[in-house]
Order: sequence, then C-alpha cells, then structure tokens
Amino acid sequence: PSPGGFQPSPSPQPSHSPATARTPQSYPLQVPSPGPLNTPGNPNSVMSPAASQSEDQLYMDKLKQLSKYIEPLRRMINKIDKNEDRKKDLSKMKSLLNILTDPNTRCPLKTLQKCEIALEKLKNDMAVPTPPPPTVPSTKKQYLCQPLVDAVLANIRSPVFNHSLYRTFAPAMTAIHGPPITGPVIPTRKRKFEDDDRQTIPNILQGEVARLNSKFLVNLDPTFCSNNGTVHLICKLDDKNLPSVPPLQLSIPADYPDQSPQWDNESHEYEANPFLQNVHKNMTSKLLQLPDKHSVTALLNTWALSVRQACLSAA
Repeated sequence: PSPGGFQPSPSPQPSHSPATARTPQSYPLQVPSPGPLNTPGNPNSVMSPAASQSEDQLYMDKLKQLSKYIEPLRRMINKIDKNEDRKKDLSKMKSLLNILTDPNTRCPLKTLQKCEIALEKLKNDMAVPTPPPPTVPSTKKQYLCQPLVDAVLANIRSPVFNHSLYRTFAPAMTAIHGPPITGPVIPTRKRKFEDDDRQTIPNILQGEVARLNSKFLVNLDPTFCSNNGTVHLICKLDDKNLPSVPPLQLSIPADYPDQSPQWDNESHEYEANPFLQNVHKNMTSKLLQLPDKHSVTALLNTWALSVRQACLSAA
C-alpha cells in the first residue's frame, strides 16, 4: 500500500498521540462521561456524588463512634509521655489522637477501621468506660400505685413491716373512717371484784354480775375465806330515788345456778329503825314468793322492790 493510504480522513478522529492530546480540539474528548466510564471495573472511574456522600456519612458515624476513646487516649499519652521504652507506641497513639480530634486530618474509611481495631486492643489499658445500654421504653402499662406496690413487695419480709404500715396509713384511715367503733364500756364499779385467790368466781356468776343494773354495786366479801367453792358477796344499792340502806350479804353456792343464792339475814343492821324493819319484813315475804331456783339478779331486784315498798308505806 502507498503511504498516502495512511492519511487521516477529513472527518476528525481522536488521536492517542501526546501531541494531539494537548490540542484544544482533543480536550473535550478526554472528559470522562459519567455513564460508561463510572463502572466498578474501570480503575479510572470517578465516584458518583451519592456514593461519595454515603461514604462521608459512614466516615462521620465511625468517627463519632470512636470519640469515646479521645479522653482515655489522651490520658494514656500523658502517662507514657516520659517513658523512653515506649516512644514507638507514643507516636502511634498521637497519630490516632490526631485522626480523632483534628477535623482537617482525613483518612480513608479503611484506615479509620484499622484505627478502631488498634484502639480496641488498647481498651483495657485505657480503661474506656462502657456506655450504658440504651433505655428501652417499657411497653408494660404503668399503674398509678405501682411504686407503692413495689415498695411493699420489697419490704414485706421486714420484721417492722406491720409497724411501718400502721404508722404510715393509720392517720389517713382514721381521717377517712373516723375512730374505731368499740362497744360500750361497762362501768368497772359494778363488775369489779377484789382480788382474792382464796375465792374462785365461776364464769357464769361473773357474767351475771356484769349484766346487773348499774344501781347494784357488787364486791367480794373480804371477811370470808371459803375453800368449798362458795362465793360471798356484798351488794350495795346505789339508787338516787331510794334512801340509803345497809348492804346485802349473799352466799353463792359452788353449784350455782343449780342451787339458789342465800341471803345472810343474821345481821342486825335492818333492826336499827322501823323503816329498815319494814324493809326486812317485805324482803322476807317476797323471797318466799320466788321459785325454788332463782338467780342473784332476781334476789337483788326483790331487795330493791322491798325498799321501794317500804318508802311508799312510810309516805
């Protein structure tokens, strides 16, 4: 072929020679197109803006994650600054600190990941505080009184638990419901017996005396000492509508109420004046009208009725 066959055609063709690469006409041909040349297989490809932004975000996240090592790393550097044997380690630590703290110092993401591995190895020496786990909001419904329930469950085995509960809630419960309701207080004067170990008072007699009318005052007779179970009582009549009369002395047998109480009328106190003699007469008459088995209450009521009848006779 002739040399003329190698002449370029009139249409412009891209030339790969250095001379033609510097000509103004060939400059636009060297600008890489964003499409076909930005492939992973092309080593000369340029990263797209989206990929670059994503890598920057990963870099900043990793840098923020490693910021917890800054202060421990500084303390470590200050600690070994004067140690001649660890000059090499000191230089590496300062480089790591510079990467973490200087915003103008930028390294590839892979390098930053290698820094993380190195810092993890130094973690025990630097005593990096482990951040607490993130607080996960509880999905369980929180009741209004739940703190109180938790406190009760935590202290329920305490030996002073009941005392603490009473001291805490008693004032409030008293304010809401008022003082506790109690039964009527029985006057002690009508059911009080002298303490005497020599006379044992049956429960049935104690109950009957406790239920007597308040005008009857009943006490043990201290002048008697009975070992056969007989109880000796002194009964006084305290009625504001009746005159004062001598007390009545009764003997209660051990098998009461199977046997009736006995009136000790040997006393001469009811012979002092005509009025008392009339009371004694009425009393003797009415006792004969009582049934063979009668109670202490019936006997005392007969006594009070005799005194009232004597008053009517005297009027």
